[in-house]
Amino acid sequence: MARILLTGFEPFGENQNNISEDILNAFGDLIEVCDPWQTMRDSSSDQAKITVVVDKKLLTVDRSGSISTAKQIMDGESWDAIIHMGLCESCNLVRFETRAQNLLDMRIPDNAGRMEANTIIGEEHLHCSKGMVTAVSYPPISSVVISNDAGSYLCNETYFRTLEAIKNGQQSPQIPCCFVHFPSAEHLSIRESVEILQQIIARLLFKPVIDVAAALWLNDDKIMLAKRNNKSDLPGCWEFPGGKVEPDETIFKAISRELQEEFNIAVEPIKIYDNHYHEYQNIAINLTLVEVKGNVEGLYLQRDSWTSHDNVAWFADIEHLNIAEADRKLALEIINHINAK
Repeated sequence: MARILLTGFEPFGENQNNISEDILNAFGDLIEVCDPWQTMRDSSSDQAKITVVVDKKLLTVDRSGSISTAKQIMDGESWDAIIHMGLCESCNLVRFETRAQNLLDMRIPDNAGRMEANTIIGEEHLHCSKGMVTAVSYPPISSVVISNDAGSYLCNETYFRTLEAIKNGQQSPQIPCCFVHFPSAEHLSIRESVEILQQIIARLLFKPVIDVAAALWLNDDKIMLAKRNNKSDLPGCWEFPGGKVEPDETIFKAISRELQEEFNIAVEPIKIYDNHYHEYQNIAINLTLVEVKGNVEGLYLQRDSWTSHDNVAWFADIEHLNIAEADRKLALEIINHINAK
């Protein structure tokens, strides 16, 4: 059982209705969502369905509405997720907003007559978690785009106030929160919008499973590992370099692209070496290890253009190495196999 808060807005400006209110009215108070990644998981014991209690709230298009959810959070209210919805007048697709701007700049007054111009809301821009973006992005949801521009009107103000309250609150872990802009019913029917919203909710309540391609690069009976830089996830950890497999991308194409992007070097995939499934706290990894070959000297010559790592080295022993947990099992197997020759 999970409990979420779902909000929409009243009509504003010259709009006779607001699609977010229509979706709110059409959405059930109790729904069931299925695990979007069930077929990719390595465990049959994981829960395949979750019953969701939906707290629905219609917000006023004024300052009172924008701070309503933030006040509830500061008063100790909590949910498993918060999803704010709003109308995007100029959109024909659903926009999953990743950022709340530290700005309120109204082109029209709100419904209380307030009209703020170039007003700073807080201290800095605020963002939803990277995990939420990953969950909605992999694989992509039809008719949904990822956006970092929630505007500068009431939608953005509401998003900012809620994220700010979560950031300053006492909940641990912090409540996942996002903002979703929906186009008018002329572009996407209410039924289609409701179906997309249900998919987003499922993505936020189940741990994502990501297909990852990683490179096994051998040199003189040693394996190449790369150390993640401080700007990356798992900073300081050594790993087989690689990354997410994009939709409709083969494993070979993915590993070639990833090493080109991360090290500015071309490699030749030779064969798939092995697969490994690993669960971190917030994400699960299906890792496919691909044996590759390339120009070792060229790898170091491109060091200034590396994007995710600050060091690479060749290892015949990893016993005391700080290696990413998803990579450790395969790395040990390969080292043991090499040393047994």
